[in-house]
Amino acid sequence: MWQMVMDKIERRDLACLVLISIMGALIVGGLIACSSPTDPTWERLQQTETLRVGMDASFPPFESIASDGSLLGLDVDLARELSRRLDLEPHFVANLPYDGLYDALTAERVDIVISALAVDPSRMEDYAYSRVYFDAGQVLVSRAGEQTGASMADLAEHRLAVVLGTRGDQEGRRWARRLVDLELVHYQTPSQALRGLQAGETDVALVDHVSALQAIGPETDLVIVGEPVITVPYACAMCQDSFELLQSVNEALAAMEDDGTMEALISKWLR
Repeated sequence: MWQMVMDKIERRDLACLVLISIMGALIVGGLIACSSPTDPTWERLQQTETLRVGMDASFPPFESIASDGSLLGLDVDLARELSRRLDLEPHFVANLPYDGLYDALTAERVDIVISALAVDPSRMEDYAYSRVYFDAGQVLVSRAGEQTGASMADLAEHRLAVVLGTRGDQEGRRWARRLVDLELVHYQTPSQALRGLQAGETDVALVDHVSALQAIGPETDLVIVGEPVITVPYACAMCQDSFELLQSVNEALAAMEDDGTMEALISKWLR
C-alpha cells in the first residue's frame, strides 16, 4: 500500500515538473518573441527586392518630372543610391501631394518617403526619421575676404539683406532689436537679396541654404559663413515599426557621407 502511494506521488511530481518545464519554455519563448519584434516592411522588402519610394515630384531641384516623363533631382538620385546600397530596386510613387506623404506610409502604399521632407517632432510617435541628409535652413552669406562675422551676434553696425516675410526676416527683426545699428534691407526673393549683396548694397545676407549654394560659383565671390542660423533638417521618413529599414538607411547615409557621395549629389544639384 505504501509503495502505491509513493508511486502516485512520484508520478504526480513528475507531471508537475513536466508542466513547469512546458510553462517555462512558453514564458521564455514569449519573452524572446517580445524582445525580438519583426519589421513587416523589411520582411516585405526581402521578398520583393523592391523599395517603394513616396515623393511629391514638384519641388526642383530635389524632385521634378522632366519633359519626357522621367524623374530627376537630388532626392531621386538619393533614393536610387540608397536602393543600390540596400540591394533593392527603387519603385517611385511620385504623384503624391506633399500633404499626403505620411498618409501613403500609413496606408502602406510606400515603404519610405524621400521628398525634401522636413523633420516634424509632432509626428515622431507614428513615424521614424532617418539621419539628416541636408539642412535647408537659413544661412549667412557674405563677400569673400570681408570680415562680417560668422553669426548674427557679430552683425552690429552692419547691413543685413533678408527676404520679406520669411523666417530669415523674422530672425533679422529679432536681432535688430538687440544689436546696435543692425540695419535690415528687405528684398522680394533670395536671388535679389544675393544680387544686392554682390553689388555692395548690403554687407551680409540671410537666405535659405539652397539659394545660397546656387549663388556660389566661380562668377561670384560669395561664401557661406558660420553655422546655419535656422535649421530645417531634411530626412527620410518611415513607419515607426520599420526599425530594420531605418537602421539600414541610416548606415547607408552614413557611408555616403563618409565616402563623399552625399556631397557629390549636393554639388550636382544645388551648386
